[in-house]
Amino acid sequence: MSIIRRLSHLSTGKKDALTLLLILLVAAAYRLWQLPAMPPGLFGDEAVNGLDALDALAGRASLFYPANYGREGLAMLLFAAGIQLGGPTALALRLPAALAGIATALGSYWLGRELLAGTRYRGALVPLLAALFLSTSFWHVYTSRYAERLIFTPLMTTLAFAAFWRAANRAGRPAAWPWFLLSGLFLGLSVHFYSISRLLPVFLALYLLAQAGYLWLARRSRQSDAIADPGQSLLRRAFWPLVGLYGVALLVFAPLGLYFLSHPGSFVQRAQVVSAFNPELNGSGAGAMMLQAGMANLRQFVVPGAGDSAPFFNLPGRAVFDPLTAGLAVAGLLLCLALVLAGWQRRRPAPVAAQGSRLLFLLLWFPVMLLPGLLAVDRFPALPRVMGVIPGVYFFPALALGELLIQARRWAARGRPAARWAPWLAVGLTVLALLMHGGLTWRDYFQRWARAADTFDAFEGDMAAAAAWMAAHPGQEVFLSADIYRHPSFVFLHQQAPLSQFFDYTDPAVHFFDGRATLPLPAPGSQATYLFTANAGPDPLLASAPGWTGWEAVNAAEAGAPGLTVLRLNGDAVDRSGFLPAELSFAAGPSLIGYRVQQLDDNAAAVLLLWEVGAPQAGRYQGLQVQVGWLSPDGGQQLAQVSGELAYRPTEWAPGSQALSWLVLPLTPDQPGDAQLALRVVDLANGQPLAAAGSGGDGWVILSGR
Repeated sequence: MSIIRRLSHLSTGKKDALTLLLILLVAAAYRLWQLPAMPPGLFGDEAVNGLDALDALAGRASLFYPANYGREGLAMLLFAAGIQLGGPTALALRLPAALAGIATALGSYWLGRELLAGTRYRGALVPLLAALFLSTSFWHVYTSRYAERLIFTPLMTTLAFAAFWRAANRAGRPAAWPWFLLSGLFLGLSVHFYSISRLLPVFLALYLLAQAGYLWLARRSRQSDAIADPGQSLLRRAFWPLVGLYGVALLVFAPLGLYFLSHPGSFVQRAQVVSAFNPELNGSGAGAMMLQAGMANLRQFVVPGAGDSAPFFNLPGRAVFDPLTAGLAVAGLLLCLALVLAGWQRRRPAPVAAQGSRLLFLLLWFPVMLLPGLLAVDRFPALPRVMGVIPGVYFFPALALGELLIQARRWAARGRPAARWAPWLAVGLTVLALLMHGGLTWRDYFQRWARAADTFDAFEGDMAAAAAWMAAHPGQEVFLSADIYRHPSFVFLHQQAPLSQFFDYTDPAVHFFDGRATLPLPAPGSQATYLFTANAGPDPLLASAPGWTGWEAVNAAEAGAPGLTVLRLNGDAVDRSGFLPAELSFAAGPSLIGYRVQQLDDNAAAVLLLWEVGAPQAGRYQGLQVQVGWLSPDGGQQLAQVSGELAYRPTEWAPGSQALSWLVLPLTPDQPGDAQLALRVVDLANGQPLAAAGSGGDGWVILSGR
């Protein structure tokens, strides 16, 4: 007996178990395979979530975390659970998101069984297809392997709507009440994860009103016909259970709601920055910007090359659907629309209207949950802002294939010789669509996106390499060059300082600086080890700086992973003889002890500045800005000016140590040879210049002529 025949004789329970096992295996394979290494490194937003999770583990959990434009707090508890089990690693941090992705795939099957129970697509086939499309979706696979709270929105959505339809299928009976209340629980929880979830209760309310109107129109079209009534709306059949649903949702949301009442700015903090109504963004008008954003967010689903271009959210330009699945999704959407409209037509049996009222749920879901993508216009298309359409959008290609299989069986039942091949062709197309969808996702994620240099850069692979190097060399003191001061990816992976202590902790083994602008120098008789990450030096200008000949490259076995350069410098090799002396002490800041001007070409000169710094200064993590400029010989006119950070911040200083900084200053063709070099230092904490001996009211100090 064939395998298919054996499967057909299994009980319904065993078939469901095998179906769920298939979904579980596929979803798990795409979400757990090489999870620690793909994506590489640890993205900064993931790391900040991890630092908040460390606060939660330290007993400082919060309903809402205001840093980084504000983030709901429930996901941090899940990330904290991962860290509690596996330590502060990328795997431990990402595992809750991966498990949420797997659970969403399983939940989408449950949702399909409940939602489609009153339609021609009842049974396991269409829900299974939708779950497999979701399981192998590049978009959902990506977000499942990334420790961000947005992945929990599809999960809560799926569970809330699956419970809702299970309750709806039992409306009018006492057994419906627990499911309505469970739906409310998940709706309330969803708002504790991600801001776009605030639309979910609105969408459900809109659907209930739309369904009531739809069935009223369907009844009116049948008033003169001897056709059965299509039935009452859920608002009439289950009004009080629905009140209970919203009551539970409101009760669960209440703690966060009270927080927003006492911190009203937190509720719209991020939305105000990216909104189409922000005057800084809507130069062409809010309506025009929303139209552009809406079209871009629609096109990203089906048009090749029109997808999200950010390498930390997508394989740049990749559409949500491959061409075949895109065609099926459009066909399924049109099919859904046709079946909804058919429910209004006269002379149609009542089940057609009842079916249409259910498919109306999918038809409304897509546009309503696209709204965040229309309202936020700082960049578009943007996949994270339309996460609310998951998993509903994956039912459209599943419906198209389900209808194709239904029609193929009907053609074959007519007994015509040519039609007997129709079911096999339909099955073949279904298998081809699933294999193409899953195969392209596997290739695009694991072979192309995860291995791309842009992805390594976007996910801070260099900072993860620095943390790995430190773990392999315990107790060694280093200077770490990073493009972000106290980079959260490094802090989470190596230093584990909770976010509430981010700028207060001290680590005597690691001194942050930025090798693109500054170099801390070792004292004579000592040696310093430098970790240069890919995005922060070493600046090629250092080749002409004193001491460069004293650099020692660390051998390959010690140098760490790609994205990291490890060098050592002996303090005795630092040549300071080429510097002109300077004795400028800045109030509450460093002292300038030497400077050198070195012409690079006809249009620019390098200004090298030698500093002596004092003891670490707690709280001054915003650092200092150095400004240099050419003045006319009489000092009355500024000819050129540049500014840059003294990228060795006061919190990192070691008493009596020295640092080298540099700026490239333009030379104008008509600049006089006796132009004067001027300098000032500005405290970035308040924007005020630091006073020094000989400085004017504006803080400028004249050093010398050119």
